[in-house]
Amino acid sequence: DNVSTKEGALIEPLSVGFYAAQQGGVKTGDTVFIFGAGCIGLMTMLSCKAAGAGQIVVCDLVDKRLEKAKELGATHTINSKNEDPVKRAMEITNGRMFDVVFECCGTKYTTGETHKYARRGGTVTLVGIAPEEEFTYNFGQIMDKELTIKSVFRYRNIFPKAIAAVGSGAIKLDGIVTHEFPLEDIEHAYNEAINNRIDLIKAVVKVK
Repeated sequence: DNVSTKEGALIEPLSVGFYAAQQGGVKTGDTVFIFGAGCIGLMTMLSCKAAGAGQIVVCDLVDKRLEKAKELGATHTINSKNEDPVKRAMEITNGRMFDVVFECCGTKYTTGETHKYARRGGTVTLVGIAPEEEFTYNFGQIMDKELTIKSVFRYRNIFPKAIAAVGSGAIKLDGIVTHEFPLEDIEHAYNEAINNRIDLIKAVVKVK
């Protein structure tokens, strides 16, 4: 009863981010690094924030997405096209790096880089669907840091918790939607979602 129709349409992607934060074991005061400021990356960020993360750094290649991440609560953002993300992460954390690292892009490059951002004894959580091809992952450095690697495939038993979090106001979804379309423009909505990856983060279709 406390969730709007628009919020209800976003419970599914929120559940991915909610489950990711749960898998990553995010606790009050944790430092978090997130690869990707798309819808799933931002949902993961909101879920980590609700779980009590103290510092959340979001990394992406698109300034508009990073601006949205900042608007929704990221403490720092990094555009890895313009600066060395590892060096910047070291500066932000005074060399400690992060308790939990989330990969929300699903590329072999970002997946292969995750260990660099985790502190010793930290956790890497793979959320983006990695390409089904072989790529290099430095297990020597993973073992040296004694990292824990978790993975996410959608979610399980999360909808009730996600609905409760939105209904109580613990997670606010209003800012996630960047585009709204009437039902008669549904074909245009799908085309925009596919082709306008820079401006569009999440689109909704209004049935009435």
